Amino acid sequence: MARSTMMTACVLGAAVPLLLTGCGGGDGGDAGGGTSPSAAGPSAPASSAGPRPTAGGTAPGGGREEITLELPGGWKRVDPLQDPSEVVRTSFGLTGETGPLVRSLMRQQAAQGVVYAIDTSRTTGVAPHLQAGCDRGGAIGASLEQLKRKQQALEPTSKITDMEVGGRPGFKAVYESEKRTGPVSGLTVRVPVAADRFCFVDIEAEKGALPPEADRIAASFRPR
Repeated sequence: MARSTMMTACVLGAAVPLLLTGCGGGDGGDAGGGTSPSAAGPSAPASSAGPRPTAGGTAPGGGREEITLELPGGWKRVDPLQDPSEVVRTSFGLTGETGPLVRSLMRQQAAQGVVYAIDTSRTTGVAPHLQAGCDRGGAIGASLEQLKRKQQALEPTSKITDMEVGGRPGFKAVYESEKRTGPVSGLTVRVPVAADRFCFVDIEAEKGALPPEADRIAASFRPR
């Protein structure tokens, strides 16, 4: 059986609109509730088969580790700003006329520790991919209800389900949306961790192509 990989990350308040998969202010710079991505079916427990080596240790920006999640076999952590492959660049929105803007915003995210990963079974188009970290609630706030309201406003098709995330109340949302790269399915998990702070994992893929592993990733996600 393919081995899973544990990821750790931290982001100290990225203010990045959701031209990407979903962190910070999805409305253009207000570090609010972020956008989300989706998957179908109930969350499955994280796989316990095989050893789980850590990927990372210290977050890319040198910050504290604030989240952990388990990557299933076939997924790997990537740095979209350094990876030259077309599938990584396309999946994370670094192509086309908005590419330079997205790249600039991702530099801010990466410097603060946002972690990115991708499903390597896809070599063209938009592969299933994710980003994860923590952020400030900003003007929108970071309570559970505030995060739910922003999620519904950003992605009106969102189906929101309450879930416990590492012993804390949070939620999972699944949705379908039209992005610059085409229609997508997405799954997001949000969990408040302080008065004005929340942690997140966002997963996206082409519409109808979000893999079952997305639920397993979501179930393994924990704030530290």
